[in-house]
Amino acid sequence: MAADTRPATPEPPPGFIHVLRAPFVNHVGPLLQREVNVPGVMTLGLWVETVHTNTMGFMHGGMIATVCDSAMARATFTTLQRRTVTLRMAMEYFDPVKNGDWLEAHGRLVDHDEDVAHTECLIVVGGHTLARSTGVFRLLRKV
Repeated sequence: MAADTRPATPEPPPGFIHVLRAPFVNHVGPLLQREVNVPGVMTLGLWVETVHTNTMGFMHGGMIATVCDSAMARATFTTLQRRTVTLRMAMEYFDPVKNGDWLEAHGRLVDHDEDVAHTECLIVVGGHTLARSTGVFRLLRKV
């Protein structure tokens, strides 16, 4: 196999679709989105590939944070129809995410006022929560 050839990514589980996002997120993905989400919730999915891992073969913590950030921002946008920028984000890592895992990021809007939104995201693999994030987002203009 040529060095620049990536192995084929497995098909996503039923109910997930590919949706183009911001250029950076498209570059590090592919992130998939649950086709149907209830208001205030956004579930993203990702097959963890070698490109997403650190030198120990686990998913890089920065990549996990990127997925959480995207899920929380999307949960906010789909509810409030307002773009956001991250003001503050905290991560807790409980167990490593492994190469080859199907990861789901369950982002949700917790609370908001006119200026900021408070969010949470759980990283789940095989029914186990492996990481948790909280975020505060500045609410920008309405779309």
